[in-house]
Amino acid sequence: MTPSHDWGRTHAVIVAVEAYAGGADWNLSGPANDAARVMRWMLERGVPEHQMHLLASPLEENEGLLAGFTQVRRSTAERVEVRRVFRDGLRHIDADWLWVYWAGHGVQAGGNRWSLLYPESRTGDPLGVDADNLVTLLRTAHLPAHGPRRATVVIDACRSALSPREHAQAQEPEVIAAYPETHRTRGIFLMRASRPGEAAKNRAGAGVFTARLMDCLEAASRRNGTAAPDLEQASTEVLTEFRRLDSVTGAGPIPTVFVRDWHGNEYQYSHFSSPRDLTDRQVIERDKLTLRVDATFTARPGSITRVAAGLCDELDSRLPCAPDQLDARTIVGWSLSRPHGTVSLIHLLASDGVSETEARAMRRSSVQLTRGRWLLCSEYDELTALLASVPDDFAAAFAEAAREEAVGVVLTDIDPMTLADHLEELNVGERQLPRLLGAVERVAAATADDSRAEQLKQWSLSCATRLGENMVAALHNRRAELTERAARVRQCTDDRLDAEDRVQIRLSPPVDLSGRRTCQIWTRTTAGVESVETQDVPVPMTDLQRTVDAVVARHGRVHQTLIEFFVDAADLDLDVHRWRIGAGDPVERSIGTDFPVVLRCAEHRRPEREHLWRSRWKRVATAQVDDLHWLPADLTTVTAVHGSVSAREDAPGTVVAAAEAHRDAVFTACLFSGVPLMVWHGGSEPGESEAELRSFLDGGALRALPTRLRRLRAECDVDDQRSGGRLALLWDDPEHPLPRRLDLSAP
Repeated sequence: MTPSHDWGRTHAVIVAVEAYAGGADWNLSGPANDAARVMRWMLERGVPEHQMHLLASPLEENEGLLAGFTQVRRSTAERVEVRRVFRDGLRHIDADWLWVYWAGHGVQAGGNRWSLLYPESRTGDPLGVDADNLVTLLRTAHLPAHGPRRATVVIDACRSALSPREHAQAQEPEVIAAYPETHRTRGIFLMRASRPGEAAKNRAGAGVFTARLMDCLEAASRRNGTAAPDLEQASTEVLTEFRRLDSVTGAGPIPTVFVRDWHGNEYQYSHFSSPRDLTDRQVIERDKLTLRVDATFTARPGSITRVAAGLCDELDSRLPCAPDQLDARTIVGWSLSRPHGTVSLIHLLASDGVSETEARAMRRSSVQLTRGRWLLCSEYDELTALLASVPDDFAAAFAEAAREEAVGVVLTDIDPMTLADHLEELNVGERQLPRLLGAVERVAAATADDSRAEQLKQWSLSCATRLGENMVAALHNRRAELTERAARVRQCTDDRLDAEDRVQIRLSPPVDLSGRRTCQIWTRTTAGVESVETQDVPVPMTDLQRTVDAVVARHGRVHQTLIEFFVDAADLDLDVHRWRIGAGDPVERSIGTDFPVVLRCAEHRRPEREHLWRSRWKRVATAQVDDLHWLPADLTTVTAVHGSVSAREDAPGTVVAAAEAHRDAVFTACLFSGVPLMVWHGGSEPGESEAELRSFLDGGALRALPTRLRRLRAECDVDDQRSGGRLALLWDDPEHPLPRRLDLSAP
C-alpha cells in the first residue's frame, strides 16, 4: 500500500449491464452484484457517494443489489447515457484518481475491435462502445487538463467471437472519444478479464476475475484502510492465485488476466487446456508433446524465444507470461488456446530446424489434441477473412463445390466457414490434395469472374507450398483438370452435368407377356463412345437391373455421371430411376439416388421436324424453369396436345400434368412436335401430381434439373413421406444421340 491517499478526491464510473434487448438468451446475472461490491469497497474507503456515476441495466431480480446506493448518480447503461457520462460528465470532475469499472457482455466485432455491448444489443445487431477507445478517452480533453493524475480501468467482460456471417455483418464498435490524446502523462492502470475470442468467467452470480481482485483489495484495505491500493501487488496476487488454481482439480472456471501497469508494461495470464479439459489419451499426448518441445528448446538455445515470437503472430496474442518465464509447458498450453495452435507450433519448430522425424512424432500428438486440424492459425484466419462477407450466390457456389469435392459425405450447411471446417476434418493421404483445397479450387474455377476467386487460389497455393512439393504438384494437376472441364462445359448445353460423362442404356420393348427385354449399354467419355454390355437374349427386368448395377459400378461417377435410358414412348412411365443398385455394398439404394437419371425417346421423331427439336434444346442452356410450358391437364387427344405445343414454339419444354390415362397421347404429341424436355409425375392422382410438380419446379435454371431431381430423389429416401419420388424427366439431348444399335444375335 502507498503511504497516503485522500479517498475524498476519488471519482468512479461503474457500468453494469445484465438485461439486453436480445431477451433471455442474452441476459446475464452477475454484473450488478460485482458493481455493488466495488461501490461498497469505495464507500468504506471514504469515496463520497455523489462522486460515483452508476450506469446500470440490471435484471429485475437483481435490482435490489443496487437499491441501497441512493446518493450515487444513477442512470441506465444505454448508449445515450454512456455517451453523456464519458463525453460530457467527466469534463469538470475535481479528483486525483478516476476509477472506471465495466461488467457485461462484449464481442470481437467489426474490424476485430473489442465491443462492450450496450443494453440495446440483440442477435444480429450487437451495439457497443470500443473498449480501447474508452481507455484512450481518459487521456483526452473529455477530462480536465489538470484533473485526475491517474486512472484505473477494470473490464470484466467477454470478448467472444461471432460466427463468420455475424462477424461480417457486425458494425464496428462506437468510438466515443471526440478529441485526440493530449494528456499522455496521465497514468492508466488497465486490467481486463478476457482475450480475443474468449468469454469472461462467471461463477455463483459474480465475475470470477472481479471476485478475486476485490478479495485482494479488501484484504489490503483491512490492513490499512486509508492508504491507496497497490495495484501492482493486487494484480500479482490475482495472477498467482489463478496459476495455482490451474493445477487444482475442480477449481472451476479460470479467466484470462491482462494487466498494463502504470509504466506501460504488459503481462497476461491465460488458462489453457488442463487435464480436466482433456481426455486421458489427450493428456498423455499433451505431455509427450511438451517433453519433445522441451528437448528441442534444450538442444537449440534461443529457439524458445524465436518460436514464441512466431506464436504471437500465429495466435494473434500477447505472450502468456513474462519472457523470462517461458518454458515448454507454457508454450504448449499457449498453443492449445486455439484449435490450430499446435499445428502452428510444430510448423514453427520445423522452420527452426527440428528434424522431419521429430516433427512427425509431434504431429501424431497434435492429431490427438486437435483432431482434423492441419491449417496454421494464420492460414485459417486468412480463409476466414476471405469467406466472412461473401454474397449469397458465392456462398451457394462454395456449398456446391464442397459437395462435389466430398462426394458421399453429407454436407447440409451452406455457411462457407462451417463447410470449410467440415472439409478440413476430412483426412486424405499425404500425397492427395486435401478436400478443403480441392473445394477452394473448385469454387475459384466456378466463380472466375469474382475477385475473391483469385485470392482463394493464391491462398490454396500458399497452403500447398507449405505442405510440400507433392502437394503443389497435386494442386496444379487439379487446376489443369478444372480448366479442361470448364472448357468442355462451355461447349455443353448443360453446365451442371459433364457432357462427356454418360452411361447410355437402350431398353427394348417387352418381347412377351412376362416382360422380358434385351438391352445394350454404352459409355460416353472424353475417350469416345464404347459399348460395354450387350444383353441380346431377353431376360426378366430383375436381371436387367443387375446388369445395369454392374455397369454403373464400373463406369459411373456417383452424383456426376448422367444415366440416360432410351425407351419407346410406351415405356416412358417406367420407374427406371427406382431400380435398385449396390447389391454387393453395405447400402442398397436406388440408381436415381446416386446418379442423375433421365429418359430419352427416339420414337415419333421426324427428320423434317428435327430443327424444332434442336432449337428448343438450345434454349435449355439459358432458360429458367418458369419458361416451361404447362400443358393443360384436360387435354386428352393427340391433336389438342399438338396444338398447345405448336402455339408455344419458343418453349424449351413442357410440364405434363395430365392423368395417367391420357399420357400416351401427350407423349406422342410432344415427341412428334420436337419437345426435348418433359417433366411429369408417375402417379395416377392428378391433384397430387400437380402439387408435387409445382413444388419441384419452383424457379431456377433448366440446366440444373437432372441434378436437382437426383437430390430430390435422395431426400425422398431419407423421408418416405416427402413428395417427389415419382417425378420423371425426359432430357433428350440432340447433341448426344444414342450410338448406332448393333444387330443382336437372338430374337
